[in-house]
Amino acid sequence: MTTLSLLVQRFEERNPLPPLCPQEAWNEEITKEIEELTAQQLIGKENPSQLAMEAVKSGLLLWNDELNLSHTISQGISNELGSYWHGIMHRREGDFSNAKYWFKNAGNHPIYPFLYEKASVISAEVKSWGEWDPSRFIDAVEHVVTNGLESSTEAETLRQIQVLEIALFLKFSQDV
Repeated sequence: MTTLSLLVQRFEERNPLPPLCPQEAWNEEITKEIEELTAQQLIGKENPSQLAMEAVKSGLLLWNDELNLSHTISQGISNELGSYWHGIMHRREGDFSNAKYWFKNAGNHPIYPFLYEKASVISAEVKSWGEWDPSRFIDAVEHVVTNGLESSTEAETLRQIQVLEIALFLKFSQDV
C-alpha cells in the first residue's frame, strides 16, 4: 500500500467525520507527514507532474483541516484543478460566496457525474438536483453552518458527501 493510500485510509476512517467548517487542523502529525512526502510517496508513481503533486498535497492538507496551508498551495495552481481545491477550501472556511466564485472558475468538472451518482445514494435532496451542483451544495452547507445545525442529521449527510467529494477529487488529481 502506498503512503498516499495509507493517508487516505486514515482520513476515510476518521470518526467523527471532518467538520464542514473546521476551526483547526485535525492532526498536526499528519500535517508534518504530508509536508515531508516525496513526489513518489505523494503520487505513487515515478516522475509525477508538479501539478499533480501540488494538487494532491493541497487536497490532503484540506482533508486534514489545514485550511491555510491548503489555500496557499491551491492558490498557486492556476487552472481548473486549483480552482476546485480553492473552492472546497473557501467553502470549508465558511466564505461561501468566494467558494462559489472558485467553483465557477473550475467549470463543469469531469468528476461531477461520479460525485452526483454517489452523493445521490446518500442524499435524496442531491438526487433531486438531477446533476451535481456545487453551488447548491455550498448553499446546503451554509444553511447548516449559519443556523447552528452542525449536530443535525442534515449536517452528517453533508459531511459524508464532503468526504466523498474530497476522496474523488484527490484520486482525479493524482492522474493529471
